[in-house]
Amino acid sequence: MVVDPPQKRRASGFRRVRDQRDLRPHVNPRPGGRRVDAAGQFLSPLRQLTTNIIDTYRIANPQFKYESATNPRRVLTKPSKPSHNEGYDNEDYDYILYVNDWLGTEEGHKYLILDVLGQGTFGQVVKCQDMKTHDVVAVKVVKNKPAYFNQSMMEVTILEMLNTQCDPHDEHHILRLKDSFIHRSHLCLVFELLSSNLYELIKQNQFQGLSTQLVKVFTAQLLDAMSILKDARLIHCDLKPENILLKTLQSPQIKVIDFGSACHERQTVYTYIQSRFYRSPEVLLGLPYTAAIDMWSLGCIAVELFLGLPLFPGTSEYNQITRIVEMLGQPPSYMMEMGKQTGQFFDSYVDMYGRKKYRLKSLEQYSREHNTNEQPGKQYFKATSLPEIVNGAPMPAFKTGRQGVEMEKELNNRQSFIDFCQGLLNMNPIERWSPQQARLHPFITGEKWTKPFVVRFSSSFSSFH
Repeated sequence: MVVDPPQKRRASGFRRVRDQRDLRPHVNPRPGGRRVDAAGQFLSPLRQLTTNIIDTYRIANPQFKYESATNPRRVLTKPSKPSHNEGYDNEDYDYILYVNDWLGTEEGHKYLILDVLGQGTFGQVVKCQDMKTHDVVAVKVVKNKPAYFNQSMMEVTILEMLNTQCDPHDEHHILRLKDSFIHRSHLCLVFELLSSNLYELIKQNQFQGLSTQLVKVFTAQLLDAMSILKDARLIHCDLKPENILLKTLQSPQIKVIDFGSACHERQTVYTYIQSRFYRSPEVLLGLPYTAAIDMWSLGCIAVELFLGLPLFPGTSEYNQITRIVEMLGQPPSYMMEMGKQTGQFFDSYVDMYGRKKYRLKSLEQYSREHNTNEQPGKQYFKATSLPEIVNGAPMPAFKTGRQGVEMEKELNNRQSFIDFCQGLLNMNPIERWSPQQARLHPFITGEKWTKPFVVRFSSSFSSFH
């Protein structure tokens, strides 16, 4: 008996494929139970639970109301506990900032907060996006205190003058102020967004120092900016590597920032100015000061860029003046006589010829008189004179076959650099070079250095008049 083979039964739900047309997906244009969007398109379950989830919630609960303010946001301010200004400020009177929060108003520019860039005594700086122009900017949000508010209003005035009158075409390496406004009692200043500061550059280089060529490129730009300030009779008052920023990481173009301590030469009301490592002898001694204090700071910065370490890393004001005197000798007599703080650091005595002289107080005497535990401070360099320190820095690696030529060029560059820095680090602010004078030095112009640079009396006279 012959039995027919059993028929294969097709699985339920499967169709026979005869040609390509049978492979086309079948889409139901009007699926049951689906709602449509504003354009009349049927919504898939995925869209109903993602892009259209607010409507989905509202259908499920007609009382549901969505507000972006209720979104969970990363807080950027520390401490973040509300304390003042109706809960908008913390205990330090800093505005409590969140990622994706807004600064500004609907009428003016609105700034979407992206991240924090820094925090200081004045307040905070955040990276924001200008929602009108879509530019990414830096916004300084000043503390909600009258002293900081007033000082920052001075910064606005100074930068507006520099940007519009002194450097209208953005050619002289000065920070650009784009906008300013008040947000919930906080003054906000909007700046162009820049890159790393020069301290971070030194740090990334393992504090090994930069080449004389790169130091020259940076210093020439700083002198350009300071010439503009000098002509405007403005003093920056806080020049240091942290306040000099690279425009981008791809080029050595820089900008001078933070005019929060700046003042006019006729309005030198503050006596406690300049960061300690870069503080000039006249400020330390309590003398009236001029734009020459910025040139002292520039001298300190130039040497630090080359060496990778600060030249005068004082642990206190006494330690600062001690380091300066050890390297450069005592300030001129007239500075000692006029200085309101001279007696803090020096004892006066009469020499055998009846002349009044000054002697730096010993560590023990200063500690005893001021009830402090002064320490000598770390010595970064074995040598004590500027020429010895600069010449003692490691030599760069020279190309094979050109060692002799390159070595001679580097040694000449170093001699020129030493002479240049000595003109800036002159104890006497009247003799210290102005930016206009310093720009003529061979180290900046690129001419071969043959002898000590001497400024002409005429340019000196015009510079200090």
